[in-house]
Amino acid sequence: MRASPIKRHLLIAAIAGAVSAPVSAAEDDDFSVYGFVNLGVYYKDQEYTTIESYEDGDPTFFEEDTMLGLQISKPLSERTSATVQTIARGDNDFNVETSLAFISHTITENTDLRAGRLRIPFFYYSEFLDVGYAYNWVRPTADVYAIPFKDYDGIDLTHRFSMGNTDAQLQINSGRRHKKIDLFGDDYESELNRINGISLTLFSGDFTHRIGYQQTEMNLELISDPATDQAAAAAAQAEAAKVLTAGGSAEQASLAAAGGALATYSRAEGYRRVDVAQAMARFVGNARGFSADVIEDFDLDEKLARYFNIASTYDNGDFSMVLEATYLNYDSGLLVDNFAWLGGMAYRFGDLTLHATYSTSRDRVESGDKGDLQKLLKLQGEDDSVTIGMRYDLDAATALKFEATHHDEETNRGVAGRSANLYRAALQLVF
Repeated sequence: MRASPIKRHLLIAAIAGAVSAPVSAAEDDDFSVYGFVNLGVYYKDQEYTTIESYEDGDPTFFEEDTMLGLQISKPLSERTSATVQTIARGDNDFNVETSLAFISHTITENTDLRAGRLRIPFFYYSEFLDVGYAYNWVRPTADVYAIPFKDYDGIDLTHRFSMGNTDAQLQINSGRRHKKIDLFGDDYESELNRINGISLTLFSGDFTHRIGYQQTEMNLELISDPATDQAAAAAAQAEAAKVLTAGGSAEQASLAAAGGALATYSRAEGYRRVDVAQAMARFVGNARGFSADVIEDFDLDEKLARYFNIASTYDNGDFSMVLEATYLNYDSGLLVDNFAWLGGMAYRFGDLTLHATYSTSRDRVESGDKGDLQKLLKLQGEDDSVTIGMRYDLDAATALKFEATHHDEETNRGVAGRSANLYRAALQLVF
């Protein structure tokens, strides 16, 4: 039997902690326990392509799309409750981590305050992003859902109200995050301070619309070694001299110098992609005569990052559509501004749902010298993805999914990319 949209929404909301679960509805002091399970299998058919952290080779079981989540809520008083959610992920060797831990207080019937470890409301599906059962995909496309972290420590205030026939929800959040962050497959010690944001969601019949904004001050701990810098400078000078001796132009010599320095950094132990990009920015920027102000823009100390999101969905019970777009803007030249969007539709035939989605991601370099240096460092990328899939509801809380994605990297690290196909299957349930 297929779960009704209302029943499915309520169960998902409870598991995700999207609502504060008014304690006044509880008649006793019992714990409420919810959970979800995602079991995934995938196969990627080509190497030298980047689709999240999926690897090519033999089919891989119970890693990227596998996780177990458990949420416990406990009433503390008539208006206050405590919630903790833990997750064990297959791609983290099933180590248990605390994804949510907050106190929720009902200020009024329509206003809730939460404090603790919360989910940052970046996306339309943010609150239940880990609950695969909540949507038709095995996982939302990484072209749009590309933020490398989900939680923060802070507070949020949610107020619900109505405007005629439209119900609305306004959420304001503030906090910080002092934890490691994964960028391009490497971990970096980070401090994300002054995480502040606001989002507005409108519910009107079969339509839902959402708009949101977040910003934070970024601080990343990057590696810098004077000996490696000196070796890179020597290699760059040697490569530039070869080009000039052969009658090449100053532009060609600069590109050769960048290549020589990059080769040195790539061989150095412990260096990661952003470490190399920062070191290259210093060297190439000085070699090309860029100003100190431009070069200083290529660090990650107290640099603001801004995030914009807009989404619309339609669901009449059988046919559904989703449109979602994001824009990332960075003060640091090391991280290139990005615009991404997805458009998808699905049709339900009883317990079977067929769906198709197109998504794209486009990096946008800055203008002037800052953009020229980004191009020399080959920081930009562009890609498109097309996903088709099916979902079969085995019962009211269990879904079996199959999907195939064709991923086309038009540009990867400033050069022409390649294409690959990703095949995924998953069994996802809630309890």
